[in-house]
Amino acid sequence: MEIHRDASGAVHAFSRRLERITHQYPEIIEAVAKSEVPKNTILEGEIVAFDFKTEHLLPFQTLMQRRRKHNIAAYIKKITIALFAFDLVLFKNRNLLNQPLSERRRLLQRCIKQSRRIRLSKYTASADIAIAERYFRKALVDDAEGVVIKAADGPYPAGKRGWLWIKFKREYQKQLADTFDLVVVGATRGKGGRAGSYGSLLLASFDPATNKYYSLTKVGAGFSNKILRSLPKIFKPYVIREKHRLVDTGMRADVWFEPAKVVEVAGAQLTISPVHTVARGLIKRGGLALRFPRFVHFRDDKTADQSTSVGEIYDMYRSATRGQRGAKSSSRRQSHKIRL
Repeated sequence: MEIHRDASGAVHAFSRRLERITHQYPEIIEAVAKSEVPKNTILEGEIVAFDFKTEHLLPFQTLMQRRRKHNIAAYIKKITIALFAFDLVLFKNRNLLNQPLSERRRLLQRCIKQSRRIRLSKYTASADIAIAERYFRKALVDDAEGVVIKAADGPYPAGKRGWLWIKFKREYQKQLADTFDLVVVGATRGKGGRAGSYGSLLLASFDPATNKYYSLTKVGAGFSNKILRSLPKIFKPYVIREKHRLVDTGMRADVWFEPAKVVEVAGAQLTISPVHTVARGLIKRGGLALRFPRFVHFRDDKTADQSTSVGEIYDMYRSATRGQRGAKSSSRRQSHKIRL
């Protein structure tokens, strides 16, 4: 997102698509207004849900609750946020698009006095691929989405990235080697190129202990055009008028299905969600969700009660978090080797 401070000193926030979102994050706007960011300056940054007690990033789904037009005041206390600035486009009315990253970063450090709400993004400068890989792994341990690799001598390539900026995301690590067999319990209607079909399928896991289905994710990626066209026909026998009585989810669907069809999906990470319900009673902050899901194929050889169980998914999550805690301890012992 972009933060603009105009000639009068007023502060405005815009999304990547240039949608004005100033009203959604009043505490960030106030913090920038009180900061030393000069007039006629545009900086880029990322607003994240942030735990100020632990100094730790919160799941992306938590921030999604703040992206609303109503009841903002109530969510200011419920979900705390911070701005991490990472680039500078305009500085005191000086156009920086053709300036190298090293110069933009130097000026960014001049105009950002770090505070509780406004912070500089972490970075390391190196031509050593081993250092870059260690930094990436450390970012994953800290629950970041991934890293952006930028050429230190490169300009700001507005509208395109090419090889000057490369996103390297968590899912590229293929952190979850296992796939999931999940039950389709609902769907959203397709738009644009998917009009006439479904845009995504709502998937759930079966819990034998309660005989209920708990949502884990929505999947809209991985479908071939042929499969997309066939989805309405495949699920027509299972359409019901309202959510099935055995389905537990905080998600909405345009169409609900009887829990019957099983699909295999792959994903990048199990994370905590305020709307999905797998293992919700075992986790304080919500249920579990599968991030970056991708459809693999239909499992016509399995019935709904043979899907990957809630207990199995929770065990995967526990194993992953234990591994992260071990990695965090290791990274603290080696922190002198990495400049952040």
